Amino acid sequence: AVIAMLFVLVTCVSVNATSDIKLPTVLKDTFVYDQGKFLNDEEEKKINHLLVELEKATTVEFAVITIPSLESLTIEEYANKMANKLGIGKADKDNGILLLISKTDSRVRLEIGNGLQGILTDSISGRILDKYFVPNRENKDYDKAMSETVQAVINTLAASEEYEFSIEGIDESIVVDTTPDYVYIITFIIIIVLAIIVEFATGYWWGNGFGDGLVVLALKGLGEHYSSGSSGGRFGGGGFSGGGASR
Repeated sequence: AVIAMLFVLVTCVSVNATSDIKLPTVLKDTFVYDQGKFLNDEEEKKINHLLVELEKATTVEFAVITIPSLESLTIEEYANKMANKLGIGKADKDNGILLLISKTDSRVRLEIGNGLQGILTDSISGRILDKYFVPNRENKDYDKAMSETVQAVINTLAASEEYEFSIEGIDESIVVDTTPDYVYIITFIIIIVLAIIVEFATGYWWGNGFGDGLVVLALKGLGEHYSSGSSGGRFGGGGFSGGGASR
């Protein structure tokens, strides 16, 4: 009985510790909450304006929140808890987005609501972070990292079939490749199949079959070349189930 009571006590303490995340007080027409206190006020206002206009144009609620620390949680756990507790996105559409940034832990996550995961897939979210957030974070420029990441997300939504909108003041050149991963996989398979066919055909034409053809010859030449080269508002109750990307 004593062991059971101790187990329950430890479990309760653990749950309380991991559920104690720092939630901002949600204000009308406010989508940027710099709880970590490391963003420039002017940049914060510009981004908040874009996010207010995004919500007006699409009802999508996109929150940018910085925190001092993850407090022993993973970025995925923290972001999912925060997004669901705040209810980012409209309840009937689950169209919320959370950009969570922890400077101390050097971690960032794009948490995507259930209703937007078809547009902002895990792969596309990762590409956005890799192209716009991570390089700027490495340069210690969190304002630019936030600004370009937010604009890339907005431009991805604007380019989708589901949404048609434009927001004044946004840089429409800040984009990522939104080609689905399966397209690259299919293309790769087709290239491999064609290479095998060419190798067989030219191999039997010039020699004794596979291994004597044009493809193997080209690969050998490529290998020799490199081996000899140099070594040088308000949130509306949206739901989240873990979609997105972390870096």
